[in-house]
Amino acid sequence: MKIVSLTNPQIAMGLRLGGLKECYIISDPDEAGEKLLELSKDSETGIIIIDDDIARLHHKLIDNIRSSKKTFPIIVEIQSSDKKEITEGVDPLKDLIKRAIGVDISSDKGEGIPPKI
Repeated sequence: MKIVSLTNPQIAMGLRLGGLKECYIISDPDEAGEKLLELSKDSETGIIIIDDDIARLHHKLIDNIRSSKKTFPIIVEIQSSDKKEITEGVDPLKDLIKRAIGVDISSDKGEGIPPKI
C-alpha cells in the first residue's frame, strides 16, 4: 500500500520533507477531481491526503469514494496552512475511527463520565 497526497505546493513540500514520495501538486483545486478519482481506483493506494480546498470543492466525489464497499483508500483531509480560522463540522479523524470500528466512541461533555467521589 502506498500513501499519496493531492495538495497545494506548500503542503506537498512539507509532506516530502516528512518522507512522502508520491505528492501530486494541485495548482487549481477545481481540476483535482479527475486525479482524485484516478488515485482512488488504483489498487495500490491505501491513503490519500488532500487539503481542505480540494475537499470542499469535491465533497460529493469524496463521499462517494468513502461510501463504497472498499476499505481502501482512506481519504484524510488536512487544513491548509493559510487558513487562520478553525473550521467546524465533521472531524475526519473521528469519522475514520467510526468507520473502522463501527461505533462512535466520542461522547458529549460530561456524558458517560462517572462522578468523582
